Amino acid sequence: MARSSAEAQTLLQAQDLLVWSYWAEGARADMASTYAGREGLFSLDAIRKIERLRQLGTEPREIRALTALQSHFAGEYLSQQLAEVNDALANLEASLTFQVDGHEVRWHELERLLANERSAPKRKALYTAATPALERLTPLIRKREERTEALVRELGYASYEAFGGELRQADLGRLGLLAEEVLQATEAPYKVVMERLSQRELGLPYSGLTRADLPRLFRGRDVEGMFLKGEGLVRAHGTLAGMDIDLGEMKNVTIDARSDVKRKNPRPLTLGIRVPEDVRLSVKPMGGALEQVRLLHEFGHALHYAFTKEPRFELAKLGNPTVTETYAALFEDLMDDPVWLEEHAGLKDKERSEYLAAASAHKLFLIRRAAGRLLYELALHRQRGTDARALYKAMIERVDELPATDDDVARYLVDQEDFFQSADNFRAWFLGGQLQGQLKARFGPAWWHNSEAGAFLKGLWAQGNAISARELAQALGDDGIVPDVLLLRLGTTLDVPIKLGGHDEPPPANPTPATPPEPSTP
Repeated sequence: MARSSAEAQTLLQAQDLLVWSYWAEGARADMASTYAGREGLFSLDAIRKIERLRQLGTEPREIRALTALQSHFAGEYLSQQLAEVNDALANLEASLTFQVDGHEVRWHELERLLANERSAPKRKALYTAATPALERLTPLIRKREERTEALVRELGYASYEAFGGELRQADLGRLGLLAEEVLQATEAPYKVVMERLSQRELGLPYSGLTRADLPRLFRGRDVEGMFLKGEGLVRAHGTLAGMDIDLGEMKNVTIDARSDVKRKNPRPLTLGIRVPEDVRLSVKPMGGALEQVRLLHEFGHALHYAFTKEPRFELAKLGNPTVTETYAALFEDLMDDPVWLEEHAGLKDKERSEYLAAASAHKLFLIRRAAGRLLYELALHRQRGTDARALYKAMIERVDELPATDDDVARYLVDQEDFFQSADNFRAWFLGGQLQGQLKARFGPAWWHNSEAGAFLKGLWAQGNAISARELAQALGDDGIVPDVLLLRLGTTLDVPIKLGGHDEPPPANPTPATPPEPSTP
């Protein structure tokens, strides 16, 4: 298994290098070719061997490493078995278009077009016209679903939910209870917030909106003229400087900020090619608040990877992403911090208040969407034979507080996710809020000016993925994930009371030790 792990590491590194070339250069990425000669690596036999070793293990770190490795091998096995239908879906989605007023529109452009369209009737026309195109995806999605269910059983899991819980390293049932509580606690405040936002941004009552209007409603997050092209990196580096951190001077970090590469993807991306020895961040300087949010998010990932001292590949690179998403959420949330906004973007007074209102409303919307998706997916996979359309309709009506049209419900398959992905962001947002709260309490409101805050964070980053989401919460002095911290902050910003209560995420069914041994320096 050590040899198999090493071979998986080599393969993953080669694939990441291809992704880097594709993202930063626009080069063609032939992923299929990387598997040549390795067709038997991610076999059922190999997965079962890892499971036997895991069951025989007694050393907690070894069990955790084997769990991460098994999840990776199982994911690769599923990808191989589903390659044909996944490729067909990807190709169809990439080429999917629909007609509006005699013009051909690409499906992937719909969200941007809705956000930029001033006319509500035209937004509705765009949204409605896309429905028949989306329904072309239905047969392939259903085929993938059926095949996935069979493969999960083949892997030895009792259910789709059991495999999802293994991937997420969470008790999904108990997490579902927390999602339910979050929806209940935010229902009334959400209605107030969305009514205010709708009146200010669109001049319409929220009850009069459709889901075609939502991208336009949240467009206020992007402050015109305050986040100019080329300033994003300066802000990010300037934020780290106060903590005595300079990513640009770290030999294990490459930041590609070229703006003259025509086919370079404009969206920031961090890749841990080989953690922590080779960490890369691709940036194409753009303007706008959303681009600044994305850049800070990727800086959070880069810092985690770059300062990891965990020597084991399985515990540095693999494993559930909730912890690394927590660090990304921490830095992304600086864009919701009034002190940081005034200091780094010159936003203050009414302009800052309006931006924060839109940004916080959007975060509340995303939290409710994640909670709803988690509950929808749990119900869908537990209630066999149930009407998925009816479940989806009930979920989006409850989460969005808007009636669902036939066009909305037609998206019930396209909007599904693989193996409860919402659980990761759902936990990471709350953990990021807890971490921010601790930093403010220990090092002051502008914690990014304190070198001790940098040292504190480095101590957390050093553990890589050898620390679970629950253990990270415990390192912050909490028993588990506490949504109240983030909800209180959102409620304060939005001037509506939001309080969940003293709840936390329960321990997983097979808990690992609360304090993993400190990783040694490689």
